[in-house]
Amino acid sequence: MDTVQRRRYRVAYDSIVRLCGQGLPGDDLFTRVSGQLSKAVTFRTAGWLRLDPKTLLPMPGLLLQADHDRVSRIIHNEYFEQDVVKFRELARARVPAQSLWQATGGQLDQSTRYRNILADLGNGDDVRVVFRSGSTVWGSACLARTAADQPFSRDDILFLARVGEPVARGLRLSHLLAGNHPAGPAAPGVLILGDDDSIISSTDAAQHWLAQLPPDHARGLDLPAAILSAASRARALAAGRPGTGIPQGRVRTSAGNWLRLHAARLTPDSSHGTGQTAVILEPAKPADLSPLILDLHALTSRERQITQLLLRGLPTADIAQRLFISRHTLSDHMKAIFAKLGVTSRPELTALLLDQVLATN
Repeated sequence: MDTVQRRRYRVAYDSIVRLCGQGLPGDDLFTRVSGQLSKAVTFRTAGWLRLDPKTLLPMPGLLLQADHDRVSRIIHNEYFEQDVVKFRELARARVPAQSLWQATGGQLDQSTRYRNILADLGNGDDVRVVFRSGSTVWGSACLARTAADQPFSRDDILFLARVGEPVARGLRLSHLLAGNHPAGPAAPGVLILGDDDSIISSTDAAQHWLAQLPPDHARGLDLPAAILSAASRARALAAGRPGTGIPQGRVRTSAGNWLRLHAARLTPDSSHGTGQTAVILEPAKPADLSPLILDLHALTSRERQITQLLLRGLPTADIAQRLFISRHTLSDHMKAIFAKLGVTSRPELTALLLDQVLATN
């Protein structure tokens, strides 16, 4: 790498770190980060997603610039088709960025996604990156070059991987500043979707909740990507696809409140020519939001474990004995937990994480 390119990476990285400390809303953050990235890494188009850290389903935000059909095909590729560079694989990878050129050894036609979707757009190489802080993923991006461009270099990919952590912190800060509250006591809504993701029928409550969701920034996208992805996951799960993930997630309304959604494949009816999938939208309960709260405040694995035991009501002496640590060490952990969650006592902690049973890492 020459000195000029090294300087471009450094200047862009420093600018992105500063942007990510400003608490910008997700779509604004993505727009400005994209502008800084383009000064160091050239690309033709870029697609950005905020992701639910628990389920990796999309949250409302910027999407790949494509019409409804292509977005649906990309979602279908993620869950149904054998391919390289899947977001759910990058979420666990040591390096959270990879290009199609890297993954296929320069044979882009080996990728189903490239053959069936990207080549028609005139794209050449593209690189995907997940924005991960520690083991928690907050978003992802895909940058594409034209067929006439050179593939992304190894240095480009490592730079994008390095950028992933400050962008993840920026997305986490955006969520923190926006607040995390249940949407209220309104009734759950039900959507019935066809296999083409068209709405076959819906309840009034479902239409009410859909009206509360901000539109995704993709041309002609009829439903938020989180709903489309949950429905696709339900279909993949019913078809026995491995590694599908649970077909549920959380989405934030325009008012900053949270809805829980989950999808299920309906038993086929001979009177219908196509399959159907039900998606339920309902106000999130405190238990639904507690894992998000812990992710937002970056509790360590040990702190999560201690939080679980505190919520069970165990005396501190018993907790220290069970974890083979001293009471002094436990006290230090508890102080860190209370500080991160903004509480001062165990009762306040319990109230914050009401009825939540935490998974021990």
